[in-house]
Amino acid sequence: MRRKVFSYLSAYIVSAYVVYLEYSFLQWASWKSVLVVFGSEVDRYSVYSFVRYLFYLTGAFIILFYSAYFIFYLYYRSNEGLIKLPRFYPTVSIVVPAHNEAMNIERFIESVEYQDYPRELVEVIIVDDGSQDETSEIASKYGVKIIRHEKNLGKAQSLEDGIKSANGEVVLTMDADSYFGNGYSLRRIVESLYERPFIGISTGVIRIEQRFGSLLEKFQEIEFLHSFEVGRRVQGYLGWLLVVSGAFSAFKSYFIKSLPALPKDTLAEDFDLTVIAFRVGLDSNFEPGAIVYTEPEMSWKRLYRQRIRWYYGGLQVLSKHHDLILNRKYGEKGLFMFLHLILLEYVLAVLQIIGMILLPLIVLSRHFLGIAITDINLPPDVMAFLFLVVISTQYLPAIFMSTVVVAIERSPRRALRNFPAIFLYYLLYNPLLSLAKLDATLRFLRGVDQEW
Repeated sequence: MRRKVFSYLSAYIVSAYVVYLEYSFLQWASWKSVLVVFGSEVDRYSVYSFVRYLFYLTGAFIILFYSAYFIFYLYYRSNEGLIKLPRFYPTVSIVVPAHNEAMNIERFIESVEYQDYPRELVEVIIVDDGSQDETSEIASKYGVKIIRHEKNLGKAQSLEDGIKSANGEVVLTMDADSYFGNGYSLRRIVESLYERPFIGISTGVIRIEQRFGSLLEKFQEIEFLHSFEVGRRVQGYLGWLLVVSGAFSAFKSYFIKSLPALPKDTLAEDFDLTVIAFRVGLDSNFEPGAIVYTEPEMSWKRLYRQRIRWYYGGLQVLSKHHDLILNRKYGEKGLFMFLHLILLEYVLAVLQIIGMILLPLIVLSRHFLGIAITDINLPPDVMAFLFLVVISTQYLPAIFMSTVVVAIERSPRRALRNFPAIFLYYLLYNPLLSLAKLDATLRFLRGVDQEW
């Protein structure tokens, strides 16, 4: 494994060096460019240069951020041990809100049946939230506990009702359209709650089910691969896990039942619960061996709206718990949590969108806001091609790292097969996510109400 890690890091250094050469060439070319602003000659510290350097500075920051996560990921991934047996088996209640999930509920319950956890210690609670199909009838065949709402009350209320009726020492929440990805996921996530003292919440890996193999499904698979199998894995090992996933979260019963009610004033109750646990002195954990699969969004419109809800909800939580920002009382974890989310998730995304909009406008226009490039006289189509080359080359390290992660977590053959999707992910999908973050930020700042 050490040899593999060395080869991965060597390849990464080569990719980073390519970016460095490309950036150095552009720096040299900038000395050859003379800009005219409102009819007066200026040097390379002009408006054009400022925007361009802002774009590349943002790109360099992204590369440094990805590389830090990547190196930590390789280190921790190579040191993960074998499956650990729990010292004891606490009782577990699995709470599942369901609304018109007749097509999925049976698959979920059967995945519970295949777990190697003692079945007599597992309580499954299906909260039928006003379904108009046969969700309750199908679930009742398996002898699980069913709570039925006569009308749709929403996911938060369904979770709250299910948790109130839970009898287990551990409460696990999952979505009805998800299912366990292996036979030991339940045991692993329960064990992770007792891995060290003061852990109150734990989460695992969520993977996207590939139903039709569409490009959109592959994009979401890559996104979740980054979020869970790299991002949350590293955060979990560092003890700085930012957000547990609402689709797959385990809580110690005494914590989740001590809350008078689940938070309903934000669209990101999972993030909110993580911060609440942090406030009362509890840690969160991540278990890479606990895996569930969930269904992807099948349309671009629905996906974009979903991501806006997620990012808008994150801003609501940051605003709600703003007193944690730069507060020494909460130590390095609080500092990392909020600086990471504010700077990297939102500010950096906004800068990326600004750069990707302004840079091509300046490069492709002979007279944009009075700015003209006099030394570079290339056709617009050639300039557009060069711009795409610059963008793609800037993302080379991220593309390389994503390919390596897919090879490790899936297979080398799958990494090669999905390489075009990985390339397009950074060229198309990643900017779309940044645009959604910008959209959510503007809505939040304008006070626009965002519904579920």
